Amino acid sequence: MLLSSILICLTLFLWNTDFQVILIQLQHIGIRYAIIFAVTAVAYFFATWSWQVCFGDYQARVSLYKLFSIRQIGETVGQFNPTSIIAGDVLKIKLLQSAKIPASVITNSVLISRITAILSQLSLVIFAGIWLMLSPQGQDIIQQFTVPFYALFLVLILGKGFLFYWLSYSKINESIPLIHPKNNWLRKIKEKRMELFGQIRQFYRQQNQLFWRSYALSFIHWIVGSLEFYLILRYLSIDIRIMQGIVLDMSILMIKSLGAFIPGQLGIEELGNKLMLQALGITVGTTWITVSILRRTRQLLWIIIGFTLYLILKKESPQLAHA
Repeated sequence: MLLSSILICLTLFLWNTDFQVILIQLQHIGIRYAIIFAVTAVAYFFATWSWQVCFGDYQARVSLYKLFSIRQIGETVGQFNPTSIIAGDVLKIKLLQSAKIPASVITNSVLISRITAILSQLSLVIFAGIWLMLSPQGQDIIQQFTVPFYALFLVLILGKGFLFYWLSYSKINESIPLIHPKNNWLRKIKEKRMELFGQIRQFYRQQNQLFWRSYALSFIHWIVGSLEFYLILRYLSIDIRIMQGIVLDMSILMIKSLGAFIPGQLGIEELGNKLMLQALGITVGTTWITVSILRRTRQLLWIIIGFTLYLILKKESPQLAHA
């Protein structure tokens, strides 16, 4: 129902759109789109490097190239699978089974890199929120969403504080309550969950330096990735600051997370583009469509690259065919 409603609204918007203007805007960017695409490649490189750090003593056993390939394949699957990042992360683990690394280390690396990505993203969102509260441009945006903005800002701060408290002070060896024998599978699930959570906390406490290195690299990944929005709008001759680009990107990522179960977040991302551009005072009707087309084109190109990388890895390691 949500997807249908959004698609109906998008259809109505597109029906009343002057596509000649959009074509002119796309032609105006031209070859400079290669720069936009290159920026996303650099962002993905830092995300891959952040993941490699999480392998600890086993970093040398897996190359950045292979990790980059596996990450891109997993992220592509996560975009279009209803289970979102779960499917993508499970596939990453399967694709790494051929590496000479213990299975527990592989699983932990995926989970820890996901934790550092979430925490660093929360930091950037909070930083962007503080900028909105202190800058004149930000005040105009906040006035449009006063109560939701401050409520969300408080939730994010509390959420991040809770996660760091959980990593720092929660007990690693937790007792598991007795469960009825008929529901033994529930006990196994809970035991596995506690084991994985315990390993994450153990990594944070025993390899704190590696954790923060992964965190820093992931933070850089989010900042570089946000430049995509900034560059697109600058190339469309729209005066925008880098911080406004970061606010746009982080806001749309949060909107997209609400529709993570929708394959490709179809319609959700486009709606987010429109809402956030309007919040920044960019009300030209064709701009959000041009931005959406450019961002979707980038996604399509990376999907093609991901599929190609999978075929290359499959050829190098035939056992990946079963992954």
